[in-house]
Amino acid sequence: MESVMTLPPSRPPSASSARRLLRLAGTATRIAGGVFSQRLLRGRSGIDWQPVGDLLAEVLGDMKGPVLKLGQMASQWHDVLPEPIARALVALQNRVPALPYGPLQAHLRQVYQGPLTDYFESIEEQPFAAASLGQVHRARGLDGEALVLKIQYPGIAEICAADLRLVRRLLPLGRLFRAPATQLEGIYAELDKTITAELDYAAEMQRLKQFREFFAGWSGLLFPRPIEHLCRPGVLVLTEVPGLPFADVSQATLNVRRRLAHTLSQWLVAQAFELGQLHADPHPGNFAYTAEGDLVVYDFGCVQTVAAPVMDAYVKTFRALQSGNPEQLERGFQALGTRQPQSAPPWPLYRNLTALLKPLLQQGALWDFTAQPVHQEIQRVVPDALEALGSLQPAPGTLLINRTLEGHYWNLTRLGVPLPVADLLDQQIERQR
Repeated sequence: MESVMTLPPSRPPSASSARRLLRLAGTATRIAGGVFSQRLLRGRSGIDWQPVGDLLAEVLGDMKGPVLKLGQMASQWHDVLPEPIARALVALQNRVPALPYGPLQAHLRQVYQGPLTDYFESIEEQPFAAASLGQVHRARGLDGEALVLKIQYPGIAEICAADLRLVRRLLPLGRLFRAPATQLEGIYAELDKTITAELDYAAEMQRLKQFREFFAGWSGLLFPRPIEHLCRPGVLVLTEVPGLPFADVSQATLNVRRRLAHTLSQWLVAQAFELGQLHADPHPGNFAYTAEGDLVVYDFGCVQTVAAPVMDAYVKTFRALQSGNPEQLERGFQALGTRQPQSAPPWPLYRNLTALLKPLLQQGALWDFTAQPVHQEIQRVVPDALEALGSLQPAPGTLLINRTLEGHYWNLTRLGVPLPVADLLDQQIERQR
């Protein structure tokens, strides 16, 4: 697993809903006050975003849990956010304040009901990765095999429950964006289901085994192997698969990046169309690469089932964008469940989207994710998107799929390799007929 840096040990995060709400609210107030003051003194172009980035990294890193995960997700938009904020959020992927080993060691002794030396030759005290729900320590098995221990923070289930209660309290604010109450409830239910799944390490082990079996014949794709007899509730023990940080993949040679881009794109298409399961946590900390160009995939805590009707709706939407037909795009969004009933179709937005994406989705076309930064063009249609809030809302069942597509857009941008996106999709669509 990739080597990462952690900040100095932090105190265990609070599980109190009230304390977490107060800290978030206080942070938001400090940010808003600081930005407002700077805007008055310097104007919009003179704002120093570095203090905002530093504060977000400190607060989210200490709080951990779902709020930290949201910060990691936001870091995917590194070319849209102010550079200091993007840099701070990216750091949350591999420089999260870790918990001291002492409390974790006592926790592990309780979990294993005895001395840890009965199970491991050694466990490194310094974690090499710390994330939203747990941290990872290198270890050696009694047979000398290199292992990693993915250990949930003690009390993290209570922390997640507190954050979910906080989200539930804030849910009515979604009405400001004209989101229907039923849809807000659906989004909350999807978040609840996702967090619950990520806390279930036994289920994660089964998902990892499923992916290992399905992609066993693939070259250039590496997964860790679970050591089942050493796994316990809240502790997942895996073989160590060394790799270089994917966040730094732009420094790799062109040949390595070409191989990685080919493997990543083919793997994504095969997951959706063949396996029907999608690895849905695409931030770079969950991937690594080898000097030979193999793609290493970690962390199967978040996997989304892609039902056939949902896949058909995405195909319909792809065909609409490929043809440049706004009426067909309206039918695709209806199939996806993103269109609000009894509301007018946002035709200006449809025309802009089809005009932007049609040239990139033609057979034989190469989509160069670096030379053709679509996210910059999309900023031009933001006014149309805001106007469409009353008629277009994300369907709860597509949230993780959209998050995956969005995250891998940025990963492909890092790789900077032109890809025949339409050809890859067309081949799979024809194969499914």
